[in-house]
Amino acid sequence: MIFVLGATGKVGRALVPTLLDAGADVRALTRDPAKATVDPRADVVQGDLDTADLPALLDGADRVFVLTQGHSTEREAAVARAATRAGVTHLVKLSTTGVHFGQTDPITRAHADAEQAIREAGPAWTILRPGAFMDNRFAWRDTIRDENTVYAAEGDPASALIHVRDIAAVATLALTTPDHHGATYELTGGEALTTERQVAILSAALGRSVKFVEEPESAARERMMRKYGWPAQAVDGFFALKRESAQREHVVFDTVERLLGRPPLTFANWAGENAAAFPYHYRG
Repeated sequence: MIFVLGATGKVGRALVPTLLDAGADVRALTRDPAKATVDPRADVVQGDLDTADLPALLDGADRVFVLTQGHSTEREAAVARAATRAGVTHLVKLSTTGVHFGQTDPITRAHADAEQAIREAGPAWTILRPGAFMDNRFAWRDTIRDENTVYAAEGDPASALIHVRDIAAVATLALTTPDHHGATYELTGGEALTTERQVAILSAALGRSVKFVEEPESAARERMMRKYGWPAQAVDGFFALKRESAQREHVVFDTVERLLGRPPLTFANWAGENAAAFPYHYRG
């Protein structure tokens, strides 16, 4: 049995059906099964890692996909300890490429500490370190809907964005085959694209031209807090991460193609699949 934490998140939503399609038995954790969208073939269980009876949740599981809300070192360390006591034999941890590059921003430091906890827990482990997700571009929906415009902070770097289905495919390989114990994999898409180029690709998928606007960081911060409701601490953490990763987001790793035997999915693939999520409601 494979126990998937973060089953309703970006990666989890892709991972659960991919594991099931591979023939695995899957237990998926969610805080509210009534509201969660989880593949009905999975065993969906309710739980909050801060209050749950971890041994009970882990009972019968032999492999665990580790991803917790807020990338909490303590939560992931607690999961690792409980998994060891429950007899789990393999932990697969979702981390970030920032750890590979030695970044020191708070998000990356938390992942690095959690990686260490996973390695020291006892069971076999695999670490997956993806770069920026293509799904992050869903953040553009509101301004495309209202203004047919994408705003980006000045100096936003080119990024080798990765499709979550590629992350899920590699995670499935790690969770269902024995050849990846003790491995650490950096994961990116196959090419680095500027934000302006991403907008052009999305425009082609939409069949209309979406405007691209660069704005000062101060304006971007205001937009994230006022329009998107981000707390100031989260905005600070985001920009700290961006500053640290700016010189490295363009780096392309060949891991996806090497492990899966095919090229990574492209941003054009992602844009075509998700075009319906970006309508424009003209308000003239």
